[in-house]
Amino acid sequence: MPQSNKISEITTYFSKGFQRVNRFEVSFSRFSKTFWASECQIPEQAIVYFPETFSPSGPSLNVPLKRTYDDRFLISFIVEADWEVRKYFEQWYDAMFSSVMADRSSTVQYRDNNLSTVSVRAISDNATSVNATFTLYEAFPRLILPSQFTNDVPNQYLSLTVDMGYRYYRLT
Repeated sequence: MPQSNKISEITTYFSKGFQRVNRFEVSFSRFSKTFWASECQIPEQAIVYFPETFSPSGPSLNVPLKRTYDDRFLISFIVEADWEVRKYFEQWYDAMFSSVMADRSSTVQYRDNNLSTVSVRAISDNATSVNATFTLYEAFPRLILPSQFTNDVPNQYLSLTVDMGYRYYRLT
């Protein structure tokens, strides 16, 4: 961390460069798919605390109990002309349930068959290396949010946002 606001210290501190928000890719281990995502959030972590209030005086002490993860991971995609990204998630949904009643059963299949690893790779400016990878384990699509057609903006692309559930993630 720079010790002052001198330009020389700041440029030295950031000599490795910055991570740009528009340099990333999202891939899924399920069928080895990579789609062009227009937006993706980095997962949140939190610690659940237990307030220890047994001391006779003073503030309570927060004792860490466990690590938790935000249960939302939103990814937005631009929908291609052949709707491949929407079909991918629709087929994933259908695979999560048994094929009774014309593929629309509410009987859930075995959990491990429906999970995927999702990798979000932060790409360098020159696109020759990966700066960091967020890997979400035991991920699955929890919610396919509605896409909306509109005549208001004629040159706008249709987007698809998917809310992914996951067990945990790692940053490498």
